[in-house]
Amino acid sequence: MRFHIILFSLCTIWASVTFSEEQLKVAFGNALAPWVMPKSNDGIIIDIITESLKPAGYVISNVYYPYARRIISYRQGLVDVVSDINPEVIEREDLDGFFSDIAYSYVNYAFSLKRKNYQFKKISELGQYRLLSWQGATATLGSKYAEMALNNPFYSEHYNQELQIKMLYLDRVDVVQLDKQIFRFFRSKVAQAGIINTQLEIDQFPLFGKNDCGFLFRSVKARDTFNKQLKLLKDSGRYDQIYTHYVSMTQD
Repeated sequence: MRFHIILFSLCTIWASVTFSEEQLKVAFGNALAPWVMPKSNDGIIIDIITESLKPAGYVISNVYYPYARRIISYRQGLVDVVSDINPEVIEREDLDGFFSDIAYSYVNYAFSLKRKNYQFKKISELGQYRLLSWQGATATLGSKYAEMALNNPFYSEHYNQELQIKMLYLDRVDVVQLDKQIFRFFRSKVAQAGIINTQLEIDQFPLFGKNDCGFLFRSVKARDTFNKQLKLLKDSGRYDQIYTHYVSMTQD
């Protein structure tokens, strides 16, 4: 009898703990290393939201999509949170929800082979070159970028950013546009494969500035909790440790 009482008590405690946990499905782009790395189920962005919300009793379930698909999944109600969001994206896509504080920032560059000796000073000058960018760039990087892309017959976007690196070094495109840390990560990965020569010198042009991003939540409670916990993560120094750990993977 005593055994049954103890067992019942343990089950009651377990049920209480389980009930108190709140599950959140979060949509991420699937080719954004070192920010998001599906194979190892981690990365800068994943660690930021996980380590912010886990202490508050949330359980994060990561769902990976081709970049544009993450917004579609949120609109269809398949996930509770979507990453890589800013006010411009919310307005353009007419998304409902609760936007977080800015949680991280990409720094995008135009990259070209040094031997081509390009001297880009402004975005419009990219308009006559074979430019391969990441999926959704025209909708994210402002009106000047969108106008350049619209008038450039050689412009294209692709969700696979490793492909951008390959195409650049194989001289299939003149310029690629992507975040500096993503460029370094995938250049290292392509180099390790030993098939494509990535020793060619590169020029990089800081034409785009920072792209500040956060998360869009369906729940205002979860959003408010995240904002509070994100501040604590930064104040503790853990935020900087996360960033430093992953950026070290991309050092030249």
